[in-house]
Amino acid sequence: MRVVVIGAGIIGSAIALELRQRGAEVVLIESHAEGGHTSTASAGMVNPFSLTPDDSPAVPFYLRSLQMYPEWAQQLAALTQIDVEWRQGGCVRIALTPTDAAYLSDSLAWIRRYEPSAMLIEPAVALEWEPALNKELTAAIYLPSEGWVNTERLMRALHQAIKLKAVNLYSGVPALCIEVAHGRVRGVRTAHGVIEGDAVVVAAGAWAGALLQPLGIHAPLEPVRGVILKLGDLPVPVRRILSSPLGYLVPRADGTVLLGATREQAGFDLRAPAESYAYLLQSLARIAPVLLHSTVVGPMTGLRPDTPDHHPYIGAVSGYAGLFLAAGHAYHGILMAPATARALADLILNGKTELPVEPFDPNRFTR
Repeated sequence: MRVVVIGAGIIGSAIALELRQRGAEVVLIESHAEGGHTSTASAGMVNPFSLTPDDSPAVPFYLRSLQMYPEWAQQLAALTQIDVEWRQGGCVRIALTPTDAAYLSDSLAWIRRYEPSAMLIEPAVALEWEPALNKELTAAIYLPSEGWVNTERLMRALHQAIKLKAVNLYSGVPALCIEVAHGRVRGVRTAHGVIEGDAVVVAAGAWAGALLQPLGIHAPLEPVRGVILKLGDLPVPVRRILSSPLGYLVPRADGTVLLGATREQAGFDLRAPAESYAYLLQSLARIAPVLLHSTVVGPMTGLRPDTPDHHPYIGAVSGYAGLFLAAGHAYHGILMAPATARALADLILNGKTELPVEPFDPNRFTR
């Protein structure tokens, strides 16, 4: 079978690699010289719980993907000799007001259904573990299973793995449209002609909707600008994910930390305006004020593809045999990559998957 995957970000690259490892012939099309800009402009959190406001049908899938991460990262490192800096150091989630503390307690109740080891910790313990935290915190919980990766290294490893596994990568080649005939896909048209395939996977992030619209497919997507600041010269180290309703901090192996993130309805504008800096630094002043003495190394900006219900599209698109969608992962693309890749490969090659993809039906908004 020959599969054409559109988009070489974290989702498209992971799908292409999974399909190739299972024996499919794969062509990966990327409009930029190197794909994955939005993926690399991510803090790299692998976190089913700390940024999930309430229990949802997506959580079982998040958890399965988290469980895949250690082996997935190890396999990438063994294949490419690139350490993606997978760290399962846990997350300390804090509250700074009585209202936030009550919400944190409610969150812990549903989180424990999935992770029994999640626990409430005393503010003094949180401060002992993470001295950078605001000493006025009112409550904290510890989520031991959550982790993170270095997204720049992860994308380099994926692209290297794709080359080593002989995936046909066409970079700097925008997909102009999806070619269909007699109710099934036949490939993808580019400026150089049609790249034929038995199946097409649209994994083009915030740009996926533009490819689907001419086919009459209603799968709404909105780009949400996320700005993250990289901080260096920290006066005290950060060892775990530090999360609050205002934002989060994620450590890197080189001693820097990522401060995120804004969520801005700004269309396809990739600037990092001064107001984004102001919001993030105000958040830092509340979460970990001592880190205001750090150096702002620079911003990272990406466009998170979001959907009306904040769940991605994963699966076969009705109306066109051989057409699959994997987009709209919003703030959980890094987390969901290994499970999304496995689910799509299952669906394309076997027609079914045991992974819980039901909440992500690509046809759920079809009019």
